[in-house]
Amino acid sequence: MSEVLYVPSDGLTLAVETFGSGPALIFAHGLTGNRHITRAQFAPLADRYRIIIYDQRGHCDSTPVTDPALYHPIRMAEDMTAVLDALDVDTAIVGGESMGSATTVMFTLRHPERVKKLLLTAPAFGDTVNTEAAGVAEMGRSMLALGKEAYLAASATRQRDELGWPQPVIDAVARMHGAHDPASFATACEAVMLWKLLPDLELLKFITCPTCIIAWENDPLHPLELAQRYAATIPDSRLEMLPALVDLFMRPQVVGEIYGQFLDATQSADGE
Repeated sequence: MSEVLYVPSDGLTLAVETFGSGPALIFAHGLTGNRHITRAQFAPLADRYRIIIYDQRGHCDSTPVTDPALYHPIRMAEDMTAVLDALDVDTAIVGGESMGSATTVMFTLRHPERVKKLLLTAPAFGDTVNTEAAGVAEMGRSMLALGKEAYLAASATRQRDELGWPQPVIDAVARMHGAHDPASFATACEAVMLWKLLPDLELLKFITCPTCIIAWENDPLHPLELAQRYAATIPDSRLEMLPALVDLFMRPQVVGEIYGQFLDATQSADGE
């Protein structure tokens, strides 16, 4: 495991790691996720890329955040700027999952000259508030009310008995949620889910770099219809499908495999 760097940004501190070698690739995890999730997803690319992973503000080993105003997509996009600057990286392949997808889109719109290619897993935010906002906010409040251990136990029971999730998925979600400060977790679950990222998705037409989007069906938190709208609006984009959400937990490296194929296919265009 690489050494953890702590990068200052916006009065907070971000936990950052790098692994692999080659052109820089930075990826931001989703809401309630952490850099360890990203490491597992991008391990297949470590022989070709310098992978930069970090805990987004309020998550895992980065500074806990209990002020909802600090969970703002532009401020979080500039966290990516701070990480790249701290590592002396001028341009990179950039990407993110869910919440990270949103902050990465904002980074790309604000700093297009720094983005070589764009990788977006399961966009969750667009020109309307996510329909699952109330449920996710309640999930956050449950951890705060019950305490972390009781919340994780109750969540595991629901996931097994009501949702029918296999045990490896339940264990992965427990590791993910259990990495966070409860108050920060609760604040993020409420504040981030209220994001209306853009007034109009037509703004995505200003993203001109090659873009790959990964999505799946039957997940209202990450609606396929939104991913399809992203793909239809970003000029040079392609949409790749996973069979289901559980694949992300059962075989996380599939993310790196899909993006690796995309990066290989577009390699000749940019002379890497």
